[in-house]
Amino acid sequence: MSPFVCNYPWTHFEVNNPNGDVTMCCDNSSVLGNINEHTVEEIWNNKSFQKARKQMRDGGALSMCPATCPVIHGFKTHQNLDWYREMSEGAAKSNAILNEKEFETGACVLKSRPRWMRYTYSYKCNLDCYHCYQREDATENVKLPDSFMQQVYELSPYYQVLFFFGGEPFLYKPVTEMIENIKVDPEGRLFLISNGTLLTEKTFAALEKKNIGMFAVSLDAADKTTFDNLRVRGRTASWDSVMDNLGRIAELHKRKPFFFEISMTVNSRNYDQIKAFVDMGVALGAEPLLLLVSNPFQTSAFQREFLHFSEAQFTEMKAQIVQSLETVRAAGFHDAEAALSRLSLMLEGHRRGENNVVLYRCKTIGRKVFRLLPKALQLALRKIIN
Repeated sequence: MSPFVCNYPWTHFEVNNPNGDVTMCCDNSSVLGNINEHTVEEIWNNKSFQKARKQMRDGGALSMCPATCPVIHGFKTHQNLDWYREMSEGAAKSNAILNEKEFETGACVLKSRPRWMRYTYSYKCNLDCYHCYQREDATENVKLPDSFMQQVYELSPYYQVLFFFGGEPFLYKPVTEMIENIKVDPEGRLFLISNGTLLTEKTFAALEKKNIGMFAVSLDAADKTTFDNLRVRGRTASWDSVMDNLGRIAELHKRKPFFFEISMTVNSRNYDQIKAFVDMGVALGAEPLLLLVSNPFQTSAFQREFLHFSEAQFTEMKAQIVQSLETVRAAGFHDAEAALSRLSLMLEGHRRGENNVVLYRCKTIGRKVFRLLPKALQLALRKIIN
């Protein structure tokens, strides 16, 4: 069977770190350039991007990406760009057609521009989420330069998707102004991820006029107490306000077709809320996506506090997943079904492995040693393991 070849090196341009580092997606951390040193168009065809395209073309995704990548496993269907065929004639569709031809022929130097632009303006956020890997960086308050933001405006006619990420994107005026003012293709789509706490009347008025592709809200809880314990933690935010905003997004969703998602990272504090969270999502018309939380800094303390479960807790989670699978199937939420199935497998693997803190420490040491190996040897071992 031929290896899965992902088109992201041909379609995606992402600046997921406000230090300016460019990657092809959030699941592959290989840095392909930096927007503080070169322009978007210079980076798009530099040696690093060309090398990534060649490696993907010749070896497939598993030769260069983590085996846990959700795209490899059929998730993130909202990132599919095949809908370019339905677009009216214009710069974005012409660019997409050219880009598709370049992908099909395996071209490494492209004449087309990025179809997908995603950026994180800053890591700063108004919440203090328990699992946030950006917490320490957020205190430095690094922001993307104005020169890059101007390039985002200039290239906007070619985008199918413009994706605002964070941090909390609605915390910054340059981002909210771009959401309100940018002129993408009339059928281009805005993707938004937020914690749902800072949405205002002005925000909703602007969104009424925009073509939204996705609106995702991260919650990690199905009730106020858990939300406060896992995400607010001394900051100023209201569960009731978030619920009100989710209701308004749900109303917007009824008038505009877009992917509406809410997400929860499962841990030992909210393990018993799987069914309640799924039920809440379905009631809102939002696809509920659940995954096992990852240990952001690979510490044993985090593992003990949030990723150690009793056998009774594993049994409870399994039962709630079985019930929830029926619910999301009935609602037609395919990504939610896939995510719950994957969560079940991850929990079973976790129960046999890293739920044991001593075993977790051993694996952590192994991962550190692996990263010290020469790149060529890492790639060879990946092929054997995968």
